[in-house]
Amino acid sequence: MPEGPLPGVRWRISILSVLRWIGGLVKEERSSSAVVSGEGREAGHVRAVQRAARIVTALTEHPYPLGIVELAKFVGLSPGSVHRLLATLVSVGWVEQNSRTSKYRLGMGAVGIGSVALATNPVVHDGRAYLARVAQWSGHDAVLSTLVGGKTVQLARAAGINTGLIEFEAGHPQPAHAMADGKLLLAFLPEDEVTDVLDGEELRRFTPHTITDLDRMRREFDVIRAQGYAVDNFERFDTGRGLAVPVVDSGGRPLAAMMCLGRLDPALDAELVQQLQAVAREMSDRLNASGDLPASSFEPTQSEVRADPGPG
Repeated sequence: MPEGPLPGVRWRISILSVLRWIGGLVKEERSSSAVVSGEGREAGHVRAVQRAARIVTALTEHPYPLGIVELAKFVGLSPGSVHRLLATLVSVGWVEQNSRTSKYRLGMGAVGIGSVALATNPVVHDGRAYLARVAQWSGHDAVLSTLVGGKTVQLARAAGINTGLIEFEAGHPQPAHAMADGKLLLAFLPEDEVTDVLDGEELRRFTPHTITDLDRMRREFDVIRAQGYAVDNFERFDTGRGLAVPVVDSGGRPLAAMMCLGRLDPALDAELVQQLQAVAREMSDRLNASGDLPASSFEPTQSEVRADPGPG
């Protein structure tokens, strides 16, 4: 089994991995409070949690300290509201303020909670064994990742014999629009969430093949939903490309993306897709049988991910 992330970067992966589940909790709380009439206070509390989660997510997407004005722009709130929420987040240890620059970053409280989530989460823990199989079979790196705002982050990674071709620091947020795993997970978000993400993100060009046009990106999402997998053709790195399939919950909704990354031969894409889908399906089935398969925090644009046709 491959080794886990390096100690120096583990805490950042941990923080990022827990945020997707925070988003799901906020959605559940918002839905449950909406059906209770006359409980304005509870609804106000839910809005505050939602706004606080947006601030934490913004601090995660931008891995450098941010000031109040910058944060207000990213989360779409007034500086005064952001300042009040930051004061609460600082008081519970989720956010820290630099005493010299007055800028904010994620705090040690978030580090601790995220570390526990990463160490105990069965999707991440079991996923490493399945990634190792993909890496051994394909010869390329295999990655399990999730979506945080407009960025993707690795939860686990297994090195293939051709590793080293594409290098970037583990845990560092990557642009979702330029990578196969990010495009896959974005494609299955509700339309309003996709609009929020794409409107709030600069679709930066990394290579001549990066998709930066919103209309073209939406057409790409249509293709991904129809075929059930995503490909990036040298859109993030000049040196390689990625191919990703979803790991789904019992309702067919994406929990995470399983991606193969490297100098992939396009002529072998169909075979690699079939292998990835088989491994991802086996992973989901095992987690479901053991009772460890969580419900996805994604709310797909259609009821479930297109099932792979299987061998033959």
